[in-house]
Amino acid sequence: MELSGKRFCMISDKEQLLQTLNMNNVPSVEVVDPKTCTYPIVGRRYGHDSGKNLAIIHTMNQALDEGHDFYTKLYAIEKEYYLEIDGLTVKNVQIAAGEHVVFHEIPIRTESFGWRWKAATVNDIDEEWINIAIRALYVTGLANGYVKIGKLPNETFIVVDINPAANVFCAESSNKPMSNFTIGADIEFMLSCDGELLPASTFFPIDGEVGCDARQIEQDSNEFALAEIRPEEAENSQKLFENIQSLIMKASEMVPYKNIEFRAGSMPFQGYQVGGHIHFGTPLSLSLLRALDHYLAIPVAMVEESSTARRRRKTKHGGLGRYREKTYGFEYLTLSSWIIDPKLTMSIICLARLVTAHHDELQSDILFNPLIQRAYYNGNIILLKQLWTDLKNDIMKTSSYLENKNELAFLFEAIEKGYPYYESEDIRINWGMTPSDQKYDQGLVIQIPRKTRVKYNLNNGHKAYVSAGKRLTQATIRAFPFTFSYGPAVQLSNELSRKLALPKGWNPKVTYENGVINLGPVIGIIASRPFDRQTTYFQHLCRLAAEKQMLVYIFEPKDIIWEQQLIKGTTFDGEGFFPFPAVIYDRYFFEGEKINEIDEVRVKLQTVFNIPFVNPMSLFKLTGNKWDCHLLLSKKYEEYLPETRLLQHSTDVIEMLDHYGEIYLKPIGGAMSIGVIRIIRRPIGVIWMEMKHNTVQQLMNLDELFALTNPLMNNNHYIIQEGIRRQQFKGENLEVRVYMQKNGKQKWFRTGMVARLTAGDVLTANTEKNMRVSKVLQQLYPDVSERHTILKEVAEISRSIVATVENEIGAFGELAVDLCIDQYNSIKIVEINSKPDNLFSQIRAFSLRNIAGIRLLNYAASLAGYEEEMNNELGGG
Repeated sequence: MELSGKRFCMISDKEQLLQTLNMNNVPSVEVVDPKTCTYPIVGRRYGHDSGKNLAIIHTMNQALDEGHDFYTKLYAIEKEYYLEIDGLTVKNVQIAAGEHVVFHEIPIRTESFGWRWKAATVNDIDEEWINIAIRALYVTGLANGYVKIGKLPNETFIVVDINPAANVFCAESSNKPMSNFTIGADIEFMLSCDGELLPASTFFPIDGEVGCDARQIEQDSNEFALAEIRPEEAENSQKLFENIQSLIMKASEMVPYKNIEFRAGSMPFQGYQVGGHIHFGTPLSLSLLRALDHYLAIPVAMVEESSTARRRRKTKHGGLGRYREKTYGFEYLTLSSWIIDPKLTMSIICLARLVTAHHDELQSDILFNPLIQRAYYNGNIILLKQLWTDLKNDIMKTSSYLENKNELAFLFEAIEKGYPYYESEDIRINWGMTPSDQKYDQGLVIQIPRKTRVKYNLNNGHKAYVSAGKRLTQATIRAFPFTFSYGPAVQLSNELSRKLALPKGWNPKVTYENGVINLGPVIGIIASRPFDRQTTYFQHLCRLAAEKQMLVYIFEPKDIIWEQQLIKGTTFDGEGFFPFPAVIYDRYFFEGEKINEIDEVRVKLQTVFNIPFVNPMSLFKLTGNKWDCHLLLSKKYEEYLPETRLLQHSTDVIEMLDHYGEIYLKPIGGAMSIGVIRIIRRPIGVIWMEMKHNTVQQLMNLDELFALTNPLMNNNHYIIQEGIRRQQFKGENLEVRVYMQKNGKQKWFRTGMVARLTAGDVLTANTEKNMRVSKVLQQLYPDVSERHTILKEVAEISRSIVATVENEIGAFGELAVDLCIDQYNSIKIVEINSKPDNLFSQIRAFSLRNIAGIRLLNYAASLAGYEEEMNNELGGG
């Protein structure tokens, strides 16, 4: 791949230098974006002018006005050291000392600002930081140069700058390869039991030829995640391969279970990188390290699984130029675990030995181009493969190629034909090893992070009672292996998940009360199949719940298995059996005879099983009775309510019609416009309109009107309500829905408003259109102060209504207040709704849609005892 005719050097571009160091995971000065960063920052130029071009930038406007080339984070550097490095060796160390210091907002330790460098020793700097400085120079492609590092107040160091040496000759480059040397390895892998991480220490000792890597799942937990084979070093590739093969076989015999898999590659489980470290019985040199990176690491990268390889390359062991010097020679750390396939293993061993024996002939430096480095760290195999022809030709020119040709052919073919090796495969199968038919049972195990165990005084290895919803069992406590990824979540063994009727792979949060570990929150949504228009809403809630480590499932009354306290429910991932929930969100809409049936289920769940509802039955009873609701609201909001009477006499209809000219007859317990009748007095007579079926009758006299109204008066099932002439937007009647919700701290918030429009006189699911309130009111009320007054009144009425309702029936979690603006610009209350649809997605207000969903889930979680853990939201109210 031809990039330029001249060797690339990034040192002159300081921004590119710092970005390259960051890409290689070298602690260094951070480049920042002035539009998004925290101030103050440092403004800089691309070149180097002894610090004269540095400036402290305090605001974004200053950054944009002064026009620096790039910007970096501002650090409080207490000391600076200047290291002269030749190849992989520190030749000289100096420390900055002030002499005639020129004042600046930050110390700029250069001669131009009155600083000089005085002699120091390597012993003044921790060995780890010496190695970081050496690697910092290495990844720039320089053979020798000067690395400036700064000591921070927290006792850590960062690389501040790098400059080339005047003499480009590197003493190490004269080291000639050894023809005879040993080659060995330590290679890591992991155990997967039914898809979940199983600590390697479950079966393997810490030491020995088949053992465990020193990394523990938790400090002092004595549970070790990674297995490691340590084959004896060999004089040739074939012998090392045989040693590796025998140890994989031995490890397989120690774990004779068909439901446990051996996983290799880069990162079989998130956060756990595994490596295939190669031991070379020969001295390390700059030439050898460069050759291994170019001719071994890059070809192997072309067949690795990119998604995990790029994550490993950002760790301390992954990445270019990673090594450890040993008494026998050195250990090359860059490669992932390469024992996925035996043919691949043999190819890599042979290639490693060939490169080491001929490193003086393998002199590519293409990796030190930032474009190529970025491709390597991002796992861009397509770009890396453009290097393959040149790399392959160099390898084939070596004298050792022919004797290794057959072994190398497998890797070469995998690169050229695109055979990636997947980490989800059990490597034992590839190695021809078939485990027995035995299944390993972990038993009832719950893995809990240390912080949570300490909080609740739970001990690793002890037993405790565990509950989910309304199910209870006993389990053994173990350390949680993914604290760094999932925070306070826990992990359950498959047997414990089955015992508690929980889906496999769910990582719940925990509370602890009365000696019981409670897993959750488990939230059940009761609804009627088919879910129809609610399907999208339920999927959205399930998705949000999964992100917050909650379990949400949907069910209907017939799905309840009372005697087993199980429910056949539906989740985002499909159907299954679940425990009784800790909280229920009621989205069941019903008609006619089903009312008594669903009420019986609600009462049983609430009283017998003590399951709280987001909105209780008392709220549904109130909002489901228009007359009771009117009586309650009229105590405080009479001026905002249309005149309403109970239909008891025909004279009530005549009086209301005479007074308003337009009235509505509404069933007390009706919904969705069912049974609503509109009556209008016209000069030609009275018009009778049934809104649901859109039928119209013209009545010629009052007897005809009485004949239609008299049947409606039985059992006080109807109310009479004045007709309101509503404000219109582009010829359509306007209503405003205000969503009121409680959050995880059980405090009321106004989540948002939606403008609801209809060409008809009554909103129905078929005629309703929704828009942003702001867009509608801006056109209806161009005057900002008038618009603000209306919105403020709408908000105050809504907030006051939820307080009134709560004082009457007790606590609940959400309510929609529907209002309209009449022809006189007065606010009128239309109704309150205890089962409102989430309309925010219809107006493309997706952030409000998320906030509404999260507030609902957080409130439900608080009812289950998760107030502290669950009160974070995406936005305010």
